[in-house]
Amino acid sequence: MPDEVHGSRRGHAWSEAEDERLVAGVVEGLDLAQLAERHGRTPAAISARVDLSVPEDGALVDDPVEWLRTRLDREPSYPWRSVAVARRHQDRRALRSTSDSHDVPTEDLAGRATGVLADWEGATGHVLRPERREAFLGRQVVWDLAAADETARRTAARRLWGQTGTLLLDDWLLECVCPGAVHLTSDWSLIEARDPDTVLVLQELVAAAVDELAEPRDRDVLGRRLGLHDQPAQTLETAAESLGVSRERVRQLQTRAIRRLVRNTAPASRRLRQVLGELSCMGREGPGAHPPAAERLLDLADMLLPSVTPRQAVPLLARLAGADKVRAENLAAEASTIRTLRHDEARREAVREGRIDRSTRRWAAVAAEVDWFGDRRPAPPRAELETLREEENLTRGRFGAWHCPKLDRAVSYESETELRVIQLLSFASQITYYQEQPLAISYEYEGRQRTYYPDLLAATTDGSCVLIEVKPVYEMAMAINVAKYRAAADFCRVRGWGLVATDGYRTRRLLEHQAVDPGLEDALALALAAGHELSWPQIRAAAGVLPMGSLDLAALILSREWQWRTSPFRLRASPAADRAGVRPAAATETSEGPGGDRSVEGRARPVVLPSPEDIEASRSPAGGWSRKQLADWGVPWPPPKGWKEQLIARWDAG
Repeated sequence: MPDEVHGSRRGHAWSEAEDERLVAGVVEGLDLAQLAERHGRTPAAISARVDLSVPEDGALVDDPVEWLRTRLDREPSYPWRSVAVARRHQDRRALRSTSDSHDVPTEDLAGRATGVLADWEGATGHVLRPERREAFLGRQVVWDLAAADETARRTAARRLWGQTGTLLLDDWLLECVCPGAVHLTSDWSLIEARDPDTVLVLQELVAAAVDELAEPRDRDVLGRRLGLHDQPAQTLETAAESLGVSRERVRQLQTRAIRRLVRNTAPASRRLRQVLGELSCMGREGPGAHPPAAERLLDLADMLLPSVTPRQAVPLLARLAGADKVRAENLAAEASTIRTLRHDEARREAVREGRIDRSTRRWAAVAAEVDWFGDRRPAPPRAELETLREEENLTRGRFGAWHCPKLDRAVSYESETELRVIQLLSFASQITYYQEQPLAISYEYEGRQRTYYPDLLAATTDGSCVLIEVKPVYEMAMAINVAKYRAAADFCRVRGWGLVATDGYRTRRLLEHQAVDPGLEDALALALAAGHELSWPQIRAAAGVLPMGSLDLAALILSREWQWRTSPFRLRASPAADRAGVRPAAATETSEGPGGDRSVEGRARPVVLPSPEDIEASRSPAGGWSRKQLADWGVPWPPPKGWKEQLIARWDAG
């Protein structure tokens, strides 16, 4: 039976032992008043509790106590526990939005719950006795597992059993909701290093926890305020305007949603609170808490909620980590102080010996991977550049500012990653000057025209201009970032500028050169071909036991031109992936080098000679050409300067 109290005058939850005593009293022949006196409950509470043991098709009987007594007399093995759990699961599902695509019809859940038992026995090799089977099917977590995708559920069962030799139901459900969350480590060194796999699972865990809230409005408000579902974090004013309510009402809804998220007992919510509590060292004192909780929460906020101001993100993470409201606000104030001290330390670092040398070497490595388009042209004069960031965000303090010694002014930034790149440009000797968000580029995404503000424009000492997009390397393959990069590439192509996407250390070329297991590529391609769209659990299910890092996945998305959206994770094949953009072969060459490419077996590979129209039509969403496409045309990798003009000249000559 459910744990909630229906009309209880004591206000405490029903336990399994009390349910057993209640059913035993029904079998003894006690009436409603006697049962109420024995259990210290109201008759209405007793009646509602017993009514949960009536199947859905027999609900609303006049006397549930008499109905259950008659049924147990006629059928002593009647599974009243399983019926009660099924009724409870139906009530919980009724609270969620009817638009949830993963919901399963109630009438199908009974059969699928039996399937969960079969999956458990198949994965572990154990067979439960009949009495243990009834207890198994009477657990709420089994019915939650029944609503999960069958393929993802079975893959998760095999993965957990193979890794630990155990298959706990709660861990099993969590692995179905957010693969990788069960074994998510609380090693702080991974957070300091911004480990891509840890970041991806933690971000998905936050999205999954928000998605577990029962009220659709709670999920909507938190999604808007935290920047989930590929949208930037909204201010109270913007969210109020979108929802058609007042700013104060949005604040109230957000407070209510956070309170419910903190108390939610769903698997992703519980795991998120546990991991954040361990990572933040909320309950530790002394040497074990270094760095302190406020500093850890500040770094977690920048990693998990990069578009949310720390003043809003730190209290939320602190509440989830176990702090009360007052302590959460105190930690947020302490984090603001730490942030200020970090900036002061960075300014002092500017005068330390070796800073310029390190930045110069690091920029040289980044500059070697800049994409150039045509003849290089200089940057606009410094006096003509200005920040086009919205003034509303500046005045409300959503972004930070850092004093640049090279420009002798405060430079605004939107994340700690962007601050790192700004400081790199400030101390690299190859950079003459730079400007944050100096341009507005129009691009199309999801059928709508949007405006994109590139993060930085840098003028170099050799007279060139480089447009810089600052993104963590594992986010460069996201569909919206690919669309932005392609628009920026077209913009730079007209002006003869360079373009690079970087996090200050690594660039987009890392994904383009990433070697990926062919078996993983084939498995994901087959899964995409079988379904219109894949979620994060479905991706992990498709990968099975194959090792899959976030960089491997991002590299595949770029090379195969798939479309990736996050928070929550969604992956689909690009509509342009199968377009025919190459003319039939007009010439064949067998020599290696610029004129040809040899296969693995050593046989000559036919070379396709494209027309100028074919070359332009075969561009990837990022604005360039894939390595496979260039190989088909006989162009070596990396492509030499002037390769396109050479192909066009050969076409004209032929």
